[in-house]
Amino acid sequence: MTRIRLPDAPALISPTVSLNRTILTLALPAVVENLLQTAVFFSDTVMIGWIRDPAALAAVGLAGTLFYLLMTLFGALAVSVTALVARAWGAGDMSRAQAVAAQSLLLCGVLSVVGTLLLLPLAPDYLRLMGGDADVVRQGSQFIRIVLWSSVFNFPMMVANGAMRGAGDTRTPMWNTLVMNSWNIVVSYVLTFGVFGFPAMGLAGAAIGTTTARAVGGILAVGALLGVGALPGARTPLHIPWRAFFAWDWGVIRRVLQMAIPTAIEGSIAQSGFILFTRMVASLGTATLAAHQIALRVESLSYMPAWGLAVAATTIVGQALGAGRMERAEESIRRTILFSLVFNGLLGLLFILFSRSIVSIFGSTPEVLNLAALAVAISAAELLGIGIEMILAGGMRGAGDTRTPMYVTIAGVLLLRLPVVYFLAITLGWGLAGVWWGTAIDWTGRTILLWFLFRRGHWKTLKLEE
Repeated sequence: MTRIRLPDAPALISPTVSLNRTILTLALPAVVENLLQTAVFFSDTVMIGWIRDPAALAAVGLAGTLFYLLMTLFGALAVSVTALVARAWGAGDMSRAQAVAAQSLLLCGVLSVVGTLLLLPLAPDYLRLMGGDADVVRQGSQFIRIVLWSSVFNFPMMVANGAMRGAGDTRTPMWNTLVMNSWNIVVSYVLTFGVFGFPAMGLAGAAIGTTTARAVGGILAVGALLGVGALPGARTPLHIPWRAFFAWDWGVIRRVLQMAIPTAIEGSIAQSGFILFTRMVASLGTATLAAHQIALRVESLSYMPAWGLAVAATTIVGQALGAGRMERAEESIRRTILFSLVFNGLLGLLFILFSRSIVSIFGSTPEVLNLAALAVAISAAELLGIGIEMILAGGMRGAGDTRTPMYVTIAGVLLLRLPVVYFLAITLGWGLAGVWWGTAIDWTGRTILLWFLFRRGHWKTLKLEE
């Protein structure tokens, strides 16, 4: 493989560039992107809530556990791509970055098609397994079957965005997400409630809006890497030549999978635990499950700063280690944690003071809203842990250490989340309050363990294959 060198050291790790500025340059577009994603979750939940059918809201919640699992698996591939592209970019090796991005997109495309075809007939069985009643299974099956077709666009989009972030470009994914989510909100509203002469399709309309929006997002993301159809102001420095897609490079794919598999296992364990956890919530009744889904949407606000800062940590650590600057890598993790403590601390205060006002916008029944407000107030206890854990894990993955976060997640799910939630919510009869106190204990425990392992420094010693 002919090696193409970048002409200058990447600006993000230049000694003349402030670390705070570098973190914010990477994190802010990622935060905005996550805000846009959250806005779609909010708008979808609000629209479905205003259908005033708790079964529809519960159906989307149960269907969401399947989609979250799939997104976690393909998200592992995206994280691997970000870390490997960042390492190559920091070393000034453009050809390596191009090969990682192209081969990962090929692999993702094949897996997304195969996964969609395998899962389509299994939707009703999955929803019944999750404890949905007949109406929830009926509505949820239709929703899953429509949205599953978006996988062939959505998952390659995730990988393409990961490659761009590894090259230090978080703006292009942000602009693409703005277009995709604007489409989602408008089309979902039109088809859900039947405006401008279109029929009112209810839950199916929301599903069609999501599917078509993801098609738009996938086309924009992959097109940006190919240098075609990019949005104004969304020019990425990483470009893949068409010829890179015409052959498989098994050495590159093997390296991508070596890093992705531990993250995929971590995500699978986390989401499997979340599915069992949701099954516990479902056993508490449809109203409790609906309230839980609203609280999850509100809690997702805490992931905006945390995820954006974690993206910054992954990119800076990867590029810094590629350039041989260990001190820059370590300090970037510490600095991003300080930013997170401020952002999520303020957000937690808002959750405590205004939980009832926040959940009231979802327009569900009084019983559902009262339960959701209680859960949101309790969630403030987990926000600091969420931010620190995500940043530590992101930094370690940027260094190529995907195993340590995996072990911590497995310990958290098996030793904390599932047994503690069951004990508090079911055994002690605390209901939804027990569910959310249990998750707060889980996040706190994971954070303490991951901080200890970060201080041990194993992530500093890893050598990625060139």
